[in-house]
Amino acid sequence: MLRGDKRVEVLEAELTRVRRAFEAALDAVPEAKRQLAPPGRWSAAQIVWHLAKVERSVARLIERKNAEIGPMATVPPGPSSHAVLKVLDHVPFLDRSRRLEAPEGIRPPEQVDLVAERGRLADGRVQLLAAAYESGPRLSLIQHPHVYFGDFNGWQWLLMVARHEERHLLQLQETVAALG
Repeated sequence: MLRGDKRVEVLEAELTRVRRAFEAALDAVPEAKRQLAPPGRWSAAQIVWHLAKVERSVARLIERKNAEIGPMATVPPGPSSHAVLKVLDHVPFLDRSRRLEAPEGIRPPEQVDLVAERGRLADGRVQLLAAAYESGPRLSLIQHPHVYFGDFNGWQWLLMVARHEERHLLQLQETVAALG
């Protein structure tokens, strides 16, 4: 994987911090409860499926959008490495009082192979980071709308993966508490 853009390194560290917290919470769920879901909620396994699907989708989005940028494109400076973790501060990702319905293509099936999905989640992270490092400063030129929060650039999409996973970490904790 190419290295070099400090901002991508900062985002990688944030993604890693959140993933460690999520994995620790998931590992703390008794195995017998990982496939159980309270009424109207997802199971731990379904949450992992959803996270893997979203992360891989964002990786493909960044790959595709980066490939569409012409070789002579003028790249604006983008956020500094000190500000890159603040590019979504205006978005209420962690507000669990507002239920956000996942679009059809990223809603999990009833039954999920948790071992396989954990593997897909790990593979998705590798793919996402490869796309981010390959894009580097060109993340500033990537634009694509988020279904709920409007247009995001590439930096925001990369950070969105961390904030999205944090949101679902909270959901996982709520699910476990509801199962008792």
